[in-house]
Amino acid sequence: MITVKAYAKVNIGLKILGKRTDGYHTIETTLSTINLADTIEIETFPSGIMIEAPGVDIPEQENLCYKAAALIKEHCSVKPGVRIVLTKNIPIGGGLGGGSSDAAAVLKGINKLHNCGLDDEKLMELGVHLGADIPFFIKGGAAYARGIGEKLTFFSMPKMHLVVYYPGYSISTAWAYQEYDKISLTPTPEVDIVDPDPKQKSKKRIQVDFKLRNDFERVVFQHHPDLLDIKTNMLMAGAFFTSLSGSGSCLYTLLDDRNKKKIIEYFNGIGAQYFEVHTV
Repeated sequence: MITVKAYAKVNIGLKILGKRTDGYHTIETTLSTINLADTIEIETFPSGIMIEAPGVDIPEQENLCYKAAALIKEHCSVKPGVRIVLTKNIPIGGGLGGGSSDAAAVLKGINKLHNCGLDDEKLMELGVHLGADIPFFIKGGAAYARGIGEKLTFFSMPKMHLVVYYPGYSISTAWAYQEYDKISLTPTPEVDIVDPDPKQKSKKRIQVDFKLRNDFERVVFQHHPDLLDIKTNMLMAGAFFTSLSGSGSCLYTLLDDRNKKKIIEYFNGIGAQYFEVHTV
């Protein structure tokens, strides 16, 4: 049996630059994994693919874990079946990439369990057929993403402490893009996000511009004003940066010694569901 951690991510800034002719959207964002994670256990099985995912109301063959298992089994001509047990800790539909991370973990797990010998680059090539986020989760860490999210530049980023707020409901990314398309798209080449300094060769140096924005907030906050209220109250409690992750529904804020106590007190005071995490 192989046990793999599937780490969540946050988006540190996200710009939607336009819509392609194939229906996908071009974006620019910075991604970072955090230590909130699902757990995936993979073992050999007489035949086929069995998925056990308590609390996940998704038909088995539509589950990204199933699709990832089928893809790598076919690619590597793996004849034995696999049994996959998924324990969810990452909120579904929270903008934290849980489904994509789970799929990446399955690719890595079966690759190791059956000695397929695929390196990260090959696993990333396979993963992109299932979803644009999956290649990022093969490596994890921090990366600047372009295109539909598949063009990645990995870099080192200092460890950051965060609180992630989950409102108790999910938001569909497809819905969020549809709503955004109703607004006039204004592509722009400028990127006000965390990005490796191209003039600095040291991996320890990055540029940070706190004129960060997530374009999904323009539509999500209109339909979910409670999230705007939470963001406003977090800023009033001392947060110096708060944002949706992806299309939401989760919000996160950066912590330091000055604001941590106030932010935690605020969430405890309203009975919020939150996760105190750090980047990994």
